[in-house]
Amino acid sequence: MKKNRILTFIIAIVLLFGLAGCGSKPGVTYKNYQSILTVEDNPTEIPTSLSRVAELLGSPDSLATVDANGTGYLEWNVDGAFVRVTFEDYRAMDKEQTGLYESVYQTPIGVRTGVWEWVIKQIGFFTYFASNLFGLLGTNYYYWLGLLLMTLVIRTLGWPIYAKSNDMTIKMQMAQPEINRVQEKYRGRTDQASQQRMQLETMEIYKKYKINFFGCLMPLLQMPIFIAMYQVVQRFPLDTTIFGDATMNTKFLWTDLGNTYWLENLPLALIVAGTMFLSQWLMQQRTKANQKNNRYVDAKAQQSQKMMKFMMYFMIVMMGYISIMNAGIAFYWIIGNVYQLFQSHISHRKMSQRQEQLRKKF
Repeated sequence: MKKNRILTFIIAIVLLFGLAGCGSKPGVTYKNYQSILTVEDNPTEIPTSLSRVAELLGSPDSLATVDANGTGYLEWNVDGAFVRVTFEDYRAMDKEQTGLYESVYQTPIGVRTGVWEWVIKQIGFFTYFASNLFGLLGTNYYYWLGLLLMTLVIRTLGWPIYAKSNDMTIKMQMAQPEINRVQEKYRGRTDQASQQRMQLETMEIYKKYKINFFGCLMPLLQMPIFIAMYQVVQRFPLDTTIFGDATMNTKFLWTDLGNTYWLENLPLALIVAGTMFLSQWLMQQRTKANQKNNRYVDAKAQQSQKMMKFMMYFMIVMMGYISIMNAGIAFYWIIGNVYQLFQSHISHRKMSQRQEQLRKKF
């Protein structure tokens, strides 16, 4: 039954991504633009008709530029993007565009607008100037250096959130034996009164250890900035002219941090997977050590641990695969994983002391 659920979860994810990539709505998009086949593109194929172009891109700015013989051009200006298609006898002869990109990850920083883009741009500015050590390296700009400093600074700024999350984890570990005893006490009792008493006693334990819903959501506070950083790493090498006129050196060891060739990226991808596995494995070992003296480990907790183990392997494979496709992402994740190992080591050394403080407090 458990395997069926896992299989269903994987199939659902695959279908979700598959459906997201299928089909396209009419409008001025990169995909629709690429669907237009012109005589100039391939003289041996049947070019896209005028009516089909209008169907793909939607209503043009004006129809008056095409005469009764289907000769002329149509233009579209939408959200900063410009498209022009030239026709002859109702056949697409030539096309040109500016401002259309395959995806957000293929769009240079600064092209888009909005609050989210502003955040990405600020991180990009820091990365740009950090790659030059803020002027200390003269005219030399090293992308790997900027990426390293940007990751370390943002991870360090996020340390208080990590510390709070770690503190909440310690409290949950201390409270878990009492929660399990309550669950064992009401095992098999399905009547409403018993269920209500179990919930009340469980809530009292949460209150005793000061465990709240907001504390459990603390790790999610880091997600927006990590997503922004991921976009910066993907988009930064595409065009850095928005930050300055200097030429960015993207070389790193044997590869290029803007490289998408899988064979050259394979060693970095393996390091990503290895550091990710080590980080998760150490976390699991420490969790097991904390639960060693816990006599009350119910079936649900065991099932949850197995699911987390499966998700760990799934994330390692996924991150390794993405790293093969982009050397910059691989380098960024290696820095992040090593930093996380350092954080975990510091937290583990202080854990016993913190547990003793909490025991005295509670």
